Amino acid sequence: MIKKIFLLLLLLFLLSYQIAFAEIKVNSIISLKNNIPDQCGLNFVLNHENYLINTSVSIKKNNDNDNNTLTEFLVKSDGEIRSADILTSTSSITKIINKQNKSKKEFLIISKTKQDLMTFFFQELLIGGGQLIINELSHQIKGPIDSKVRLEYLFCTGEMFLPNYD
Repeated sequence: MIKKIFLLLLLLFLLSYQIAFAEIKVNSIISLKNNIPDQCGLNFVLNHENYLINTSVSIKKNNDNDNNTLTEFLVKSDGEIRSADILTSTSSITKIINKQNKSKKEFLIISKTKQDLMTFFFQELLIGGGQLIINELSHQIKGPIDSKVRLEYLFCTGEMFLPNYD
């Protein structure tokens, strides 16, 4: 009986998302302002059904001294974008950032977010990987992400939040 329930739950899960097997290329995002990191993040590029999907999630330091960062999640595509998200084992970027601006070719959400939430999200993503979900299709982000990309992201955020740059 337990096996039947498990198989039924597994079947329901698999039917809720179509799993796509396109290879995702991961790069770091580093933007400088006066030779100091201004924006740090990750970029995910995949070719799906003959069109390119370019996704990024990045943070900027918020100088309001309220322990928040400015977080941006952007998905651009040649195809239509109805919905998008990045899931880690315990987080979802669309639950962390709650403001949305959508068009057919671009999905964008930007908002202030708690620094601790974003640190934990990136930690899970860099080490454990996650899922990039675009229009109900789930694309696996394999973890751990390449060590070069991890180091670039960690160096960027470490420099961006140094107290002597305030």
